[in-house]
Amino acid sequence: AFAEYACVDASLAAKVPDSVDLTMAAGVPLAGLTALQCLRDELQVQPGQRLFISGGAGGVGTFALQLAKRFGADVTTTASARGEALVRRLGADRVIDYIHERFWEGLKDMDGALDLVGGDTLDHCFEIVKRGGRVVSIAGLPEPATARRDLDAGPGLAALFWLISMKWRRLARRHGVTYRYKFMHPSGAELAELAGMLAKNELQIVVDRVFPFEAIGDAFAYLEKGRAKGKVIVTMEG
Repeated sequence: AFAEYACVDASLAAKVPDSVDLTMAAGVPLAGLTALQCLRDELQVQPGQRLFISGGAGGVGTFALQLAKRFGADVTTTASARGEALVRRLGADRVIDYIHERFWEGLKDMDGALDLVGGDTLDHCFEIVKRGGRVVSIAGLPEPATARRDLDAGPGLAALFWLISMKWRRLARRHGVTYRYKFMHPSGAELAELAGMLAKNELQIVVDRVFPFEAIGDAFAYLEKGRAKGKVIVTMEG
């Protein structure tokens, strides 16, 4: 997955705005497209809706907060005390310190939840979303629709995903909500849309640290600590 060169179809790429440094731009495609597709395609965020985003200070979270506010949502997120100033700057209306507070004890009747953390956090997302709402995760386990809609796969993979996602589908039924696991799909058109926002200063790229290509191992070790605020980027020196 990490190489000095890679071939991609031209339809999956977009021009970087002249005002954006190429190193910063490297932080956009995966996280930016994931946030955009989760919010617009799956959660279908509308103005005035109440949305919960777990892990708002992370790579996807920093884009999701900004886009959710752009779509007109009232956004609650979780962050540590160290990340609170960042997520508030990006538009969070309410910040819950996940170290000292249990978000599911203070929230209810949310229109939707975007889980970027997984584990117990995803489990509790079903408790805070009102009946008829939506829970979307990129950190849980895929369900049958993931195989069909995101991976264009056949019934075999859909059956496997049906089995491994049973816990969350049961939680969804119990609480009267829908559950989706989202695989981002590449899109040059949507990248161009994000590039337009960047060019107009309507979207920020939050970068925590930059590593040279030779230090890929160090970059992953840093990510695994779970403390990165925004994106961790690898550069191709020379």
